[in-house]
Amino acid sequence: MVLHMGDLWKRWSGLTNVIQGLDVQMEPVTSTKDERDLRAFIGAMHVVAKSLAPRVVDAIRPGACRALLDVGGALGTYTLAFLEAVPEMKATLFDRPEVIEMTRKHLGDAGVLGRVTLAPGDFYTDELPGGHDLAFVSAIIHQNGPDQNVELFSKVFRALIPGGRIVIRDHIMAPDRTRPKDGAIFAVNMLMVTESGGTYTYDQVREALSKAGFVRVQLLQTGEHMDGLVEAFKP
Repeated sequence: MVLHMGDLWKRWSGLTNVIQGLDVQMEPVTSTKDERDLRAFIGAMHVVAKSLAPRVVDAIRPGACRALLDVGGALGTYTLAFLEAVPEMKATLFDRPEVIEMTRKHLGDAGVLGRVTLAPGDFYTDELPGGHDLAFVSAIIHQNGPDQNVELFSKVFRALIPGGRIVIRDHIMAPDRTRPKDGAIFAVNMLMVTESGGTYTYDQVREALSKAGFVRVQLLQTGEHMDGLVEAFKP
């Protein structure tokens, strides 16, 4: 995480130029440089999520769900929390091929590979595996622009069975976009490290979900630590 923050520090040094509309050429952030840095970043995200995941899963109340799709699930931190909460559940974890190999070892050590299908791919270019009644989209929408999120939600829609549910975890901003405080700061971070990412209000998330075909959109909870939750259903 310290290495990742070091890269972010370099990015933030160009903030004035970005605000002035000037072109800033920067190296990719740590998480995308090489295998060593990727492993460090993915591991750091696991440590951050490990204590949060059980509380998030509890707020989602997945007890009736039996087929989870964890989109961009990394090491499977949330997949594990879902499987622990619902013993009858099986899961598909979708992530980039180089991440999936890390996931395989982590979930193997946890003894749950018999309940998990590991699906390598890129959700920007590939379709998602189908047949699920719950899709979890965790800490992804902030790296996307609005149109990219509609496209992603549309892929999730196609991957769900009728009546299936999508749950999004991210910073969900108040209408004035200054709360939660961490989300407002994170929006500046996305300005510096992505082409079109940012943090979104509930109304913006609801609109994108509706465009993708989802209904019964509701805010499950707000949160100060990227633990806001929005759910919606496929008719």
